Amino acid sequence: MRSIATVGLILSLPVTVAAQGFELGGSVSHGCTGDSSGFCSGDTGVMPAIYGALWISPKVQFLLRAANLPLDDQSYSTQRDDRFNLADDAANRTLARIDVSSTARSRRLVSAEILYHFAPESGLEAVLGAGFGDLSDRARLTCQPAGCEGVLGARGSPVGDWASHVNNLTMVAGLSGRIGRRVRMTGGVRLHNFAGESLSTSELFLGAGMLFGKR
Repeated sequence: MRSIATVGLILSLPVTVAAQGFELGGSVSHGCTGDSSGFCSGDTGVMPAIYGALWISPKVQFLLRAANLPLDDQSYSTQRDDRFNLADDAANRTLARIDVSSTARSRRLVSAEILYHFAPESGLEAVLGAGFGDLSDRARLTCQPAGCEGVLGARGSPVGDWASHVNNLTMVAGLSGRIGRRVRMTGGVRLHNFAGESLSTSELFLGAGMLFGKR
């Protein structure tokens, strides 16, 4: 719901200049989440995205983008500690450990971006940009043995569908050029929440869009 609200807020912003054209398209990225030890963690995968863009001048593009990075399932065990005593049921508080599975994992990013296209040289334009939006991690949590649900809920991770949301700040750098009159290809790097450890995401992307209007 927060992603939808973010898009709604962005769409409500007034456009004060005459549009130079519109672009609809998509991209495919090699995406990875960050961690505390380096640029990318072991969570990597193919990351599809769709976007719509308004050319507010011949060089400036306002873009709305939604991307999804599916992630591998995870499982882990938690040995008994003082937090087990937070469970409501006395029987649950006696468990020696719980085994947790996290399935249907994904990271979703919704953002609004401003991209600047520099004067072309030999048919290609350098592109730089920045954006903001919402980053959400999603998963379905299950656990074993019976009674573990009370312990997991007391620890702040209730069984079932789960999602978290944080702000997403994006930096973009790449190259762009036309193929024919109406198709534009763009490729490069997108960095989300750069240096944000587990809340960061990196993309190497290649996209194509259909141009409408003057641009």
